[in-house]
Amino acid sequence: MADIIRFHVPCKIEYTGMVEDFSELISNYLQVDQQERKKLAQSLRAVVNEVFINIVKHSNTSAVDEMVRFQFEMGLNFIEISIFDNGPGFEAESHYPPYPPYLFGKKYPLNKVLDGLVSFKILDPFTVSFIFEENPDPETDLEEQASILRDHGLGLSIITKIMDQVTYSYIGEGRFDWKLVKQITPNELPT
Repeated sequence: MADIIRFHVPCKIEYTGMVEDFSELISNYLQVDQQERKKLAQSLRAVVNEVFINIVKHSNTSAVDEMVRFQFEMGLNFIEISIFDNGPGFEAESHYPPYPPYLFGKKYPLNKVLDGLVSFKILDPFTVSFIFEENPDPETDLEEQASILRDHGLGLSIITKIMDQVTYSYIGEGRFDWKLVKQITPNELPT
């Protein structure tokens, strides 16, 4: 059985630190060793920071006077973070949800970053999955690296590199759900 903790916060940039602190606090309740807990705390802090800032800057959550809603589900070998916001959603190939069936299952490049590529895949009419693939040839000239950094934000690449699964789903009435899953290795149970 998993434990579920919910946290709601106004959609305002000044709450970023609180959101980060709360996610770090959650790591104290994961059944992992101290070294892994510290690493997970930093990772969770970075991930929720990126998603929260993206929501504050690009969603309609504040405009419709809604809260950003976080749900942390902690199981023995995973943590799943759901972050709920209000649209406008993710545009894929000039379409917003519901996505047409001909887009399903194909992988599309989204952002080239210094060490890889962030792609997306439409899973169903309402869900997009984001994937990070490391660059097999990390040697890039400095001018190209600078161009990549100027042209694309690094937030989604950070999220997809840290988490094992990243999806964004339309759940109805203008609401969306970021679902971020990280597999963890629990401490050995006493025998």
